Amino acid sequence: MRLCERLRIPQGITAVVGGGGKTTLLWRLATELREHSHVLLTTTTHMWPPPCMVLNDPTQAQIRQAFARDSLVAAGSLQADGKLAQASSLHGDFQGLAEHVLIEADGSRGLPLKAPAVHEPALPQGVALTLAVAGMDCAGHRIAEAAHRPAIYAALAGAGENEQITPEMVARVLTHPQGQAKGVSGRLAFVLNQADTPAKLAFARAVAALLPGDTWIVALIAEPAWAEHWRQGKPLPAEGV
Repeated sequence: MRLCERLRIPQGITAVVGGGGKTTLLWRLATELREHSHVLLTTTTHMWPPPCMVLNDPTQAQIRQAFARDSLVAAGSLQADGKLAQASSLHGDFQGLAEHVLIEADGSRGLPLKAPAVHEPALPQGVALTLAVAGMDCAGHRIAEAAHRPAIYAALAGAGENEQITPEMVARVLTHPQGQAKGVSGRLAFVLNQADTPAKLAFARAVAALLPGDTWIVALIAEPAWAEHWRQGKPLPAEGV
């Protein structure tokens, strides 16, 4: 079973927030979904252009024309640093542009954890599923080392910036209404990435045991064919990816 099926990616808009592998996750989902659907990959913040057809500030008509040539298209506004920002031509309206619209809606500057500032995350209207991602590279590190916006993260976690990160802290921020659950109106699920060593896998399982709903433990780069599914803090029987 493909990861997009395991995560039950719906038709419509899926947004990814948090840290620790959002871009990798989005690309994995996009390449799987394109086999049977039109997929638009875009951002409401900033991301590096993916290795597919990229449209710079396209109109809706130009996106439809691009789908006549390929089932996977990326759209954004090309910046001077080479990154893509939100396509200003779309005015934040992504509904109906493709069967699957995948949006990177948060930035973490490459760090495994993230706490949103006042203006974050940049979730558009109509999001059917929000995937909150945390990287298990945080295990064994202090908040100040592993979290983007560490002061905010520490406050949400109920800890000091120089404290070592615990599973309880990660779970607290993932579910906090001012953390990764901020602004979420549709379904919320959790992805614990970078569980690529015994120690990080044990840490991920300790986090998963504290989370409501659906959680997937993955190692998207090291073990792309593996995933472990938890629900309501309990592991479910193994399935292939």
